[in-house]
Amino acid sequence: MWSVGSLVLALTLGACGGSSGDDATSATVAVSTGSPTAAAASVTLQTYITDNLTSDYAKVWVSIQRIVATAADGTEAVLLDASAEPVVVDLASLASVGELVSSATVPVGVWTGVKVTLANAVQLVSLDGLTTTDAKFAASGDTFDWTVRGVTLDTATAAQLVLDFDLEHFSYSATTGLVTPDVKVPTTGTAFGKFVRQQGRVHGTVSAIDASAGTLTITDARLGSVVVTLASDAVITNAATGATMTLAEVTAGATVRVKGTVTPGATTDDPVTVTATLVQVEPASSSSAATTVAVRGAGTVVSLSGTTLTIALTEASFLPSSATLVLDLASARYAHGTAADLVAGATIHFRGKLSGSGSSSSVSASMIDVEGAASATERARRGADSTSATLSTLSGTVGSVATDGTFTATTAASSSARAVAAGTYTVDPSGAVWRAGSASCLVAGASVRASGTLADTTFTARTIEVPGCSGTTSRSAAGRRH
Repeated sequence: MWSVGSLVLALTLGACGGSSGDDATSATVAVSTGSPTAAAASVTLQTYITDNLTSDYAKVWVSIQRIVATAADGTEAVLLDASAEPVVVDLASLASVGELVSSATVPVGVWTGVKVTLANAVQLVSLDGLTTTDAKFAASGDTFDWTVRGVTLDTATAAQLVLDFDLEHFSYSATTGLVTPDVKVPTTGTAFGKFVRQQGRVHGTVSAIDASAGTLTITDARLGSVVVTLASDAVITNAATGATMTLAEVTAGATVRVKGTVTPGATTDDPVTVTATLVQVEPASSSSAATTVAVRGAGTVVSLSGTTLTIALTEASFLPSSATLVLDLASARYAHGTAADLVAGATIHFRGKLSGSGSSSSVSASMIDVEGAASATERARRGADSTSATLSTLSGTVGSVATDGTFTATTAASSSARAVAAGTYTVDPSGAVWRAGSASCLVAGASVRASGTLADTTFTARTIEVPGCSGTTSRSAAGRRH
């Protein structure tokens, strides 16, 4: 029997390994548990999806439309309905990463299966990035369903659920052009132990603004209520014009789009916080039809010729037809950085309009955000011609860590155009967004990578990562009293 109570489910994408399967995979869910009170009629459940890097392809682009939990008696609960705006993701980019994609209310009870609906199209990018193969999951139809059976998910005590898109055991037949996926449910604690970070994309309306705290509370149709914290040197832009805005100019009811690092609450019943370096305020007339014209994405710079930028795609709001994409920068504004920061290997985020099709696709960019670079405000503060406002990268070994959180790092010589010279630097990570690991990973001898700005021998980090340092903590359930 199903309880009258309900659960809020937070769904997340990520990556790890497991065994192969056919059209259904059996798995036993080992969930983290909390102590919901006897009076609780509902509790909060978070679901994560994770995946492992395949040795055959550099990128595997899919489009997720629906995720549904199923029970032995035939009851179904929709965890994610993204049919109108599918979640497009490169599964290979989610190795050791969890991406929050949905929150849903489901009845309290035992769920025995999870059905994932994908668009019947998948793009496979070769390891050298030179070949993109258009494949399908089924010979016909617009969508494809994959069911994970043998699940035992008791939402009376479960706090989190992890779905694993196991790329290592995906198979592709060149004869039929079909891909057979493999999705399973690993132990929650094991999966979280492999996450180096959790991330999320937020798109919704502003319900509250706290100027003193530098936060926005956003109501998202898929994620519910999310608190967005502005990172150091964060930029707010008008998505239509590219103009920079202040937090005071953002009003309740405005539609915004954010991507950032997710910090869960103490329990899954507490608000999720997303730390963002860029907030885009969309026009009041923005609609689902209009947003299909605009595209968003990210990638690493391959080359720049005049105002033509070629990038290797790492993220997109559309299924790409090639491993690379050409951006026209003639009308682009910069949230962080300048054209001088667009050197090979730099990571950028973009927004614009897509034209053409297939390998001839290109984007007329309206906004460019160079990850780790300084904003116009920060450049003006340091002086327009100051080299301390120019994007630099640092890759080295941690020496000592001070009580205030700063640390020393020793680097070797590098051929990278933006790398700091060989030497020892004091790194300030206080305003940085963590891409992998956390401050607890900063121990003597650890490898560290960062992007930011350099002044003399002080490196102010905007992004930072400690490769190989993983282990986020799963959260317990917390009952809501009625």
